[in-house]
Parts: sequence; C-alpha cells; structure tokens
Amino acid sequence: MFSSKLAWIVLFVSANCAAANVQLPGGSLTIPGTSTTGVSFTYTGTLTQNDTIAFTQAGNPCLQTAGTGYCTNGAGVLTVAATVGVTPVGGSSSFAGPSGVIPAGTWTYGSLLMSISGVGTIQVFPTNASNGLGSATPPASLTLPTTTLAGLGFAAFSQANPTISFIVADTFFGDNGGQFVLNQAVVPAVPTVVPTLGEWGLIGL
Repeated sequence: MFSSKLAWIVLFVSANCAAANVQLPGGSLTIPGTSTTGVSFTYTGTLTQNDTIAFTQAGNPCLQTAGTGYCTNGAGVLTVAATVGVTPVGGSSSFAGPSGVIPAGTWTYGSLLMSISGVGTIQVFPTNASNGLGSATPPASLTLPTTTLAGLGFAAFSQANPTISFIVADTFFGDNGGQFVLNQAVVPAVPTVVPTLGEWGLIGL
C-alpha cells in the first residue's frame, strides 16, 4: 500500500514540475543590427538548463556599407555578399571575443547570440550546412524548435529572475543596418492539476 501511495505522489509531482518555456515579451523581439548592447528582458522566476525556448528568426542584419552589404541569417551565413572584402553569399567569417558586451569565445560575424545573466553566452544557430553554409541560396529565416537551454550549450545552472539578452555578433556596429526579428508562437498555459477530495483520500491511505 505504501509503495502504491508513493508512486501516485511521484506521478502527481512529476506532472506539475514540467520544464518552463521561455516566452519572448509579446511573442516577438526585434534585435537591431546597430545595437551595441542588444535587447534584453527579465525572466520572472527561477530559470534552469532544463527550461526550453523556441522561435523563428526573420530579418537579416547587414554589417557593412551603411547596412547594405554582408547581410546574414541567424547562423551568420551571408544572404547578401560582402561589399568590403570578398565573402560571398553562403560564406561566413568569425572573430574572437571579448568585444564590447560580447564575451570571450569564437563567434560568427552576424550570428544571433543569446546571453543569460550570471550564466554565459551561446550562439543560437550553428554555422553549418544545415543553416546554409556553402549554399548559393542560404535560408534568410531559421527556426529554433523547442530546445532545452542545455541543448543550446548552456551549462547546468539555476538563476532567479535572470536577464536574457540577444545581440547580433559584431565588433563594430557603426556601419550596420537591418535587424533580426524573433517570432514565437504563444504557448498556452498548462493548468495546475489539483487532486480531488477522493484523490487526497487515496494519498492518505
């Protein structure tokens, strides 16, 4: 009897402890290519590596010639060729941080970076063939399916009310233009399961 009661309690607790999905404010976020600090918002509650995020990236920031050349998708793959230098459509290049608010690490120019205060920074979309690297017609828009923060590359953590930031990876923003727009389907709230009087009675057996 005790073992069956314990199993019921474990099932009940598990059903109400599912990972949270990070919601963008208003379901959409615009990250200007000209912003040296990116765009931030506060996540209310305790965030861990087990929580998830999902969105579609639209828009392409451009890093050269007053925002007319070297335009990229979220992986930093060029959708418009460089106007300074010879990087073609489908190409990419990288730099080593730190640079401004962008921390130490190797980052792809024009890629989308995500930071969590007190935790670290990751590049959301890898620069690879799946995201257009080497293609003459790379996708302008990329989709991040529901992915845990650990799956994005964040180490194990637990942060109360952290600041989440997104920025275009670059070392000089003075000649930039365009922006990334992150769009997110609103995830319906999951109702909390409350045991009935009969179920509470079963727990007490």
